[in-house]
Amino acid sequence: MNLAARLQTLAEPGTIAVSATIRRIAGEAFRFEDIGEHELKGCARATRVFAVRGAVEAASRFEASRGAVLTPLAGRDAELELMLARWRIVEADRSGHAFLLGGEAGIGKSRLVEALRARLAPLGVQALRFQCSPFHLSSAFHPLITGLSAILGFARGDTPGQRLDRLEAQVVHLYGLPVLSAQLIAAMLSLPQEERHGPLEMGARVAKQEKMRAAIDFLAAAMRVQPSLLVFEDLRWTDPSTLDVIAALIGRLRELPVLAAFTCRPGFKAGWTDESSVTALGLARLTPDASGSIVASLAGGKPLPPGLAERIVARADGVPLFVEELLKALVEAGDLREEDGRWVATGARLDRSEVVKRIAQVGSVIGREFAQDVLAELGIMDEDDLHEALDALTASGLAHRRGIAPDAVYIFKHALVQDIAYDSLLASQRRQLHGRIADALARVRPELARTEPEVLAHHCERAGRAREAVDHWRAAGELALRRFALPEAVSHLGRGLALLPELPASRARDALELELRTRLGPAIVARSGWGHADVARVLEPAWTIASALGSRDAFVPILHALWVHNLSIDRLGLSLEWAGRLLEAGEETGDDSLSIVGHRAASGSHYWLGNLAEARRHGDRVHALYDGERHRRLVLQTNTDPLTGERIYRAQYLWMLGHPDQAVAASEAKDEHARANHHPFDHAFALTLGAQVFAYRREPAELLRRTEEAERVGRAHGVPLLSEIRAEIRRGIAAIQSGDPGHGAARIDVAVTRLMATGHRVRVWYLRALQAEGLALAGDEGAAADLIEICVDRIANGEQRCHFPEVLRLRGWLRARMGMPVPAEADLDAAIEVARAQSALSWELRAATTLLRLRAARGDSRAAHDAREALARVLARFTEGFGTPDLREARALLDEAPRAAG
Repeated sequence: MNLAARLQTLAEPGTIAVSATIRRIAGEAFRFEDIGEHELKGCARATRVFAVRGAVEAASRFEASRGAVLTPLAGRDAELELMLARWRIVEADRSGHAFLLGGEAGIGKSRLVEALRARLAPLGVQALRFQCSPFHLSSAFHPLITGLSAILGFARGDTPGQRLDRLEAQVVHLYGLPVLSAQLIAAMLSLPQEERHGPLEMGARVAKQEKMRAAIDFLAAAMRVQPSLLVFEDLRWTDPSTLDVIAALIGRLRELPVLAAFTCRPGFKAGWTDESSVTALGLARLTPDASGSIVASLAGGKPLPPGLAERIVARADGVPLFVEELLKALVEAGDLREEDGRWVATGARLDRSEVVKRIAQVGSVIGREFAQDVLAELGIMDEDDLHEALDALTASGLAHRRGIAPDAVYIFKHALVQDIAYDSLLASQRRQLHGRIADALARVRPELARTEPEVLAHHCERAGRAREAVDHWRAAGELALRRFALPEAVSHLGRGLALLPELPASRARDALELELRTRLGPAIVARSGWGHADVARVLEPAWTIASALGSRDAFVPILHALWVHNLSIDRLGLSLEWAGRLLEAGEETGDDSLSIVGHRAASGSHYWLGNLAEARRHGDRVHALYDGERHRRLVLQTNTDPLTGERIYRAQYLWMLGHPDQAVAASEAKDEHARANHHPFDHAFALTLGAQVFAYRREPAELLRRTEEAERVGRAHGVPLLSEIRAEIRRGIAAIQSGDPGHGAARIDVAVTRLMATGHRVRVWYLRALQAEGLALAGDEGAAADLIEICVDRIANGEQRCHFPEVLRLRGWLRARMGMPVPAEADLDAAIEVARAQSALSWELRAATTLLRLRAARGDSRAAHDAREALARVLARFTEGFGTPDLREARALLDEAPRAAG
């Protein structure tokens, strides 16, 4: 927990006492009272102590750390004038512009923004400020939440009701936005608005998008009412949701009278940074003269001891924050004091700042936290000097100590200090230190190779020891996979792979590359989806290497992933070829694991191609070959147990073939098997795509029950593809079937759009057809008709066929609703013909039922009679499932059709 959070949560105001050093670190984020000097345990002399009297609201990290005291803006006149000149254009044209202020830690980005704000404030320009935080990278909209709260004028003592009143007064009454916008912003700010407005009737994903829209509309309205300076500080610490909001704001800049300033570190990149309305402005280190002016200002115009200013400037190396910290450290350590209008040395060593800098530099290479025993192992100084240096470091306020020597750990007060210290080293010095630290850690912390190999990997990589780094990154990736920490697994394995070109070409290097790629492929699939382009990029070279090396153990994960990748992007013929390679390899090697996975793959490809009987034949071979003891391990190589995967499709093709009850039995067996495997992806996959049979059976309650379980599993293990996208699709289908078609169509739309963004294409046009059905039931038949035309066209001109009968039926049903009976009948006849060709009895039943309804409604008794006879023949072929809605509806229609026809 950071210092501010600790002060905030430990006690009520006035019950905490802190030292002068901690008081300075906290800056003006809290109100303090000087309660004099006190003798404290562990301190050699009396220490000035401050009581915490409460928190102070601050607009930014910069403001909180400095309060009202600002150093002069030195060496930035050209940048400031450029920004002011751009403001004059914004004011004249009422068209916005943004500056991306880049630079290393402590270089003065925030100080420049503050100077700009001070120059614009007298002109009536309001500052809308948002501060990103390293402690809230996983907190969606954190900068917006804190910034909007400040803009709305929320005070610490406000009740939720008062905050709602203030929110509505601005959003609705001042800016004229709809009440829904106020409701959405209230939800973003965690204000309890349900009692006043009722719950938001939308899914989590839709709600998030709507909250973003409402926040952007609010900010745009505020900017139109009063010209504005929009500031986002520290984009490196921005959560993805806030970055989406920033991108949307950039897209609307030209219609708003606003100058925007975004601060970032070098190398920051987003989709909008190359827009013509954005100017990138890099800040260089200060010249010695500019640094000297800061020293003079901090000294209050009073002379410093001879040579001290020059030494500070030299050691700060052009970084403004380091200039400040070095001088303040001397003062607070007692090495420098004010006397008779000048600064004098106290007799203490003025080179203490050099010791502080050196120990901070070495610590910064170790990390944000660094342990005393590791420093001692490095041998950079003897034990007494090390103790003294660490005491000086903590006295300077740059870091604080946790624990007691020799087991003490030191923590930089914030990441900025670590970055400054690290950047002040030459590249050659960093490289050497990283190598020494890797060796020291291996001696002092031998367990790291097993528990935190990424730490050793980082230091070896920075030291230029590529082979050791690759080995540690591989170990780190494997450890992350065992924990199912997918982002970390992808990152660690990817970093190892990126280092391989630094190793000499050899068979051993090829084997290492193959190992990394075979682990990375399934991790990418689990995190980003089967259709992600990186799957092929990583695994196609892996197959070439595996074939050349004859590495049979790698065949299953590589070939399976390439099969499912090509299937997912709707290259079904190619996917069948990869399935064929699996079967060929199984036959050549006698490895039944390859054969099982090959039959499971072939079954899936044939299912999507509409070859349902062939899909069943291959599925039966999976069941015949599968041995639980020997083959459960395959889930670790492919993310999906082959028996789970086969039953996912088995439940669907059995339903299509006219076995609704057998389909449920297969689905239940699949769920039980997946739960027993305890593999998160396999489990959640079984409960999302594997629950589709209940959508076919039109049983939304059963569909939802499995969807909710999948969401819990997916969220717990970080699998958004399943917990958010696929689960949201199922929720949309269930909503349509439960009588809320508009809401269901919207959910499918959002989820399928996200799914397609991963590269996925299979099943998409069937899902869009269900979306069209929802739109039509909700009354938007025009949009439904446009969408269903696209669906029919895409399927007719593609390879997917298993859902084609239903998509044709839906178009016929929609045309009938819109008063177009002739083309409707043509669609229904085509649907029946395709279903018969596939032996898809359930699709044929549904199309025949719709056709009979259409002909009965037209009053054509002969045509209705023929349709009735055809439906009766289809129904007579069923031997089970008589309690399902489709069969009950068909039976009821047959019973009433003669009367309707007559």
